[in-house]
Amino acid sequence: MDRIQHLIGEKVFNTPFIDTHEHLIDESERLDCLNPIIPCDDWALLLNHYFGFDLISAGIAHEHIVRLFSTKVDPIDKWGIIKEYWPYLKNTASGFVFQHTISKLYGIDDISKENIPHLQNRYEQTRKKGFYKHVIQDIANIKHCHVHAPNIACKKSESPNLLLHDIALNGLLQVAINPYSVPENFQINCLSDWHDLIDWWFSEYGKTAAGVKIGNAYFRKLDFERMEAEEVEKIFTQKIKLQVVSPGKEKKLQDHLFWYCVDKATEYALPVKLHTGQWAMNNVMNMRWVRDNPSDCAALCRKSPDTKFIFFHLGYPHYEEMLSLAKSYSNAYIDMCWSWSLNPLAAKDLLKKFILMVPNNKIFTFGGDEKIVENVIGHAYTARKGIARALTELVAEKWITISDALDLTDHLMHKNAQRIFEK
Repeated sequence: MDRIQHLIGEKVFNTPFIDTHEHLIDESERLDCLNPIIPCDDWALLLNHYFGFDLISAGIAHEHIVRLFSTKVDPIDKWGIIKEYWPYLKNTASGFVFQHTISKLYGIDDISKENIPHLQNRYEQTRKKGFYKHVIQDIANIKHCHVHAPNIACKKSESPNLLLHDIALNGLLQVAINPYSVPENFQINCLSDWHDLIDWWFSEYGKTAAGVKIGNAYFRKLDFERMEAEEVEKIFTQKIKLQVVSPGKEKKLQDHLFWYCVDKATEYALPVKLHTGQWAMNNVMNMRWVRDNPSDCAALCRKSPDTKFIFFHLGYPHYEEMLSLAKSYSNAYIDMCWSWSLNPLAAKDLLKKFILMVPNNKIFTFGGDEKIVENVIGHAYTARKGIARALTELVAEKWITISDALDLTDHLMHKNAQRIFEK
């Protein structure tokens, strides 16, 4: 067992990932603190995403969260804000991500009142021009990342060989009076104008985007029905005139725009990535919608057999159903992004079962789903540990040979993604 574990672990930790999902801003925005997703510029920023959600789940008061990410609080004093909660969270997956990040990047194995000044100093020393490449490629051993940029449908990356952008479609499905930025003098007066807006985004970015991303599972069920333009024209007019629209009419309009965008993505040979399962936010998750994600996704696969649908996050906690979906539908793929830092034991369980149940070219094993680039290190380390453990257990249990496990590693970690996403 020790020999198997060593050989597989060495292979997994030396093999580069293609990271199929992050929410990173460009390095220049981060260095200049130009984006609203950067609330502060000190060591506490590394706690701002999933660890922050877990802090809220653990019961921290809202005013303490505000102070933790405030620019007006001395970074050295921020340890006092979370020290009561650190023992509750240090053994969660989000705690592991933080600890692995500061260990690999700063050489700090744990946090305490005494070493916060050193942590802050190392944060400041590392955060400089060129640190994105250092973090992603040199330390995390990632070839490149697919990025769903915050607050915009798509953009031209300043580091196109490092950050490959998806076209984010949420804002194109949920009609707003002030849509994503569009060419000058572009007027929205009717539904066909909105179609033209969607067409513009695809013409502008369709040839360079890695895929398209739809996160509407946070706001509704994934039961999108095909609706003709004539059925929703009046609803669209009501929306842009700021008239009240019933939930049923709102659904019809979103359904129409969803399929318009999916058909356009299919025309451009872009995979369609969908959020499924667990929500990242606190105190709002609709468990009935989450429960229905697998069956709703199966219906999408049936309605558009020429579209490659990439389903995120295992549909957690309903990952057995997602395994069945991927086995049954040739156009259904599973992306394990976020899963290793959500529930690494469930992720390991799914990967073992996937290998034995589903053609193994239909899975992508890593994406941190992260806003803060430093934390990609901790996410990647956690994923490597889980992948190595899954393959080691399959060999030890005599389901596959060690040769099979070593051969699988390249496909699971980057070749599958290359095959599907690279044009």
